[in-house]
Amino acid sequence: MEGCCVDFGFVAMQMLVVSLPIVLGWAINKLGFLNPELDSGLSQLVMNIALPCTILAALHDAEALPSIETMLLIVAATFLVYVVAVPMAFAITALLRVPVETRAAYRFAVAFGNCGFIGLPVISAIFGSDALLYAAISLIPANVALFGVGALLFSVGEGDAADGGIGKKLRRTFASLKTPTLIMSVIVLVLALLGIENLGIVGDAASIVGQMTTPLALLVTGSSMATYQVRSMLTNYRAYIVAAARLVLVPLASLVVVRLLPLDLLAIGVVIVDSSMPVATVGTLLCLQHHIDVKPMLQITFISIAGSILSIPLVTVLVGA
Repeated sequence: MEGCCVDFGFVAMQMLVVSLPIVLGWAINKLGFLNPELDSGLSQLVMNIALPCTILAALHDAEALPSIETMLLIVAATFLVYVVAVPMAFAITALLRVPVETRAAYRFAVAFGNCGFIGLPVISAIFGSDALLYAAISLIPANVALFGVGALLFSVGEGDAADGGIGKKLRRTFASLKTPTLIMSVIVLVLALLGIENLGIVGDAASIVGQMTTPLALLVTGSSMATYQVRSMLTNYRAYIVAAARLVLVPLASLVVVRLLPLDLLAIGVVIVDSSMPVATVGTLLCLQHHIDVKPMLQITFISIAGSILSIPLVTVLVGA
């Protein structure tokens, strides 16, 4: 695959293209065509059906498979992102003197971005459909980190007796890894390592179903933003700092480390731009599950989605610099 050198104007235009369906989602929510119940159902449809089909289609539609070495290096590079991001999350939370009761939410927001739901449409818009296979491979360690380390962040400091002890927490964490997206990512990696890419009518069918991923994901993102009271989302100064760390500081720090690996520029671009996505929406669910005040997470998520329109072009250009 060719390098990923692109200019700011091109990426900004692609982000504008991606942003317009988000605005449309916001508008149709306000008009009453979408609501939280529909958003939840459509999100499940995207995550459990459309997104796995997109990942499978990325293998089927690939013009050429990357080498085995490249695929394994992409997995390693993505793990390195979280080796950088998680300590940064703890350091930034400490510097901001975040109250103990919401510390897990802030740490999660710094460390974990929305690599699948928003990441795949953005990666496709910036780098083209050929980059989706790289992104699908990157999703494997990203999902392990998200549902493993990310979930455990919320268990730190909790009483073991309240929910069955640390053993039950670990079992629940491992159970959460059994998502269709992660399972399909593993299947695609195995098929790619075996050199299998032509999936026949199964691949053609997956391509058709996968085409709903981008429009639905973006519409639901916009619709979910419409449920926020904008004024209340903009009053937390810590949220701006954490959003900036999520969108810019983490990907740039990760870039320094990932560049030590012998990866081509496109692979590095996919891994780093994917690491610059807005806060993963799973964070809101984890706050609710662990009875943590959800407002800071909503504030950071809102600001990070809005800020990503400018930050993603910046990070993309810096990756290619």
